[in-house]
Order: sequence, then C-alpha cells, then structure tokens
Amino acid sequence: MKKALSMILCAGFMSSAFAKDSDWKICKGEATLYGDKVNIIVNLFEHRNGDGRATDLTLIYGSNILGGGFNSTESDAGGVMLKNDNSFFRGRAAVNYETSTLALRGVLSLYGETTSLISTLACDTLIN
Repeated sequence: MKKALSMILCAGFMSSAFAKDSDWKICKGEATLYGDKVNIIVNLFEHRNGDGRATDLTLIYGSNILGGGFNSTESDAGGVMLKNDNSFFRGRAAVNYETSTLALRGVLSLYGETTSLISTLACDTLIN
C-alpha cells in the first residue's frame, strides 16, 4: 500500500514538473491591415519538442485562424509560416519574455489579398 501511494505521489510531482516546462500566452494588440486599424490575437505555446524547443503560434483575425510555428531551441525569434487552406502569414516572430510581448513582421494574405503586418502585441501568461 505504501509503495503504491509513493508511486502515485511521485507520478503527480513528475507531471507537475513537466507542466512547468512550457509557456502558454495569449497576445493581443492593434495592427494596420488593408489600410484599417484592427485587433489581432495570437495564441503562443512554447514547449519541448524532442531534444529541443518549439513555439507554436495561432494567429486569429476575425474568422481567420492561421497556425504554424518555429524552432525556438536556440532563439526566441524565427521565421514563421502560419497558414490555413486559403490564407497565410509569412514573416518573422520574436517573443520577448522580459516585456511579455510578441513582435510580428511580415506579409499577410487572406484569400489572395495581401497586406503587410507589422505589430507588437502585449501578452498575458495563461500557464508557465
């Protein structure tokens, strides 16, 4: 009985340790798209990926949801391609954990209409 209880407690502590090895943020702010100031949201999830680290991003603008990410093993910035069946964002994403911001610089194409996307979004931590 004691051995079983010890194993359960150990498993609980181990899963807690793994949960703290990732960072989940929701980032939001303004961007100028197609000549209009709009609000965009990015779901950011930084986590282990095999022997390294990955940062997954989901860009949400209206009903458009674009997903992708970059290898963040060596750097908290990288080239990204976020996409769905009809649209894409291609550019660079940089996470600043000290200021809790996400900078996006690149080109957004929604259903074939292209615009630049340059924005720094404020992030709120959901889990870290």
